[in-house]
Amino acid sequence: MEKFEIDIKWGSYFFIINTASTIFIALLMSLIDGRSLLYLSNFVIPVFIIQLFYFTVKAFKENNENGLSKGFRKFFVFIRLLIFYFFLVSFLNQTSSSDIRYNSLLFSYRRKDLSEFLIDENSSEDYVITLNDFLFMLKRKLRLIAEI
Repeated sequence: MEKFEIDIKWGSYFFIINTASTIFIALLMSLIDGRSLLYLSNFVIPVFIIQLFYFTVKAFKENNENGLSKGFRKFFVFIRLLIFYFFLVSFLNQTSSSDIRYNSLLFSYRRKDLSEFLIDENSSEDYVITLNDFLFMLKRKLRLIAEI
């Protein structure tokens, strides 16, 4: 196995376990008291940090077994796990429901409106403007502006 495959494997495990534990903690807190969700981040952030270190250590061990991580390179295992996690989170932010617009830290995108792609089928005339038509339209607009 290559080091990136190992990091992606443990990064995906980290993402799945962190998502499941966050949902579990949120459901548990909402069952206890609805107002306790205000303090959700106080519980989720330490769980995130503990899970991040746990899965980073697992990735270290597997990289060491395959002889891929030596010396200072262990720091980059931590960085790769964290970056992979944030890529997955940003993917979730972009594929979320269309009613809610999430701001993604990594990617910006433009929501396309379907009206941009609709073609007016009732009109059978071409909208070709010649130079004479353009000059006539320009003179008419200038007259309207002068009257104001």
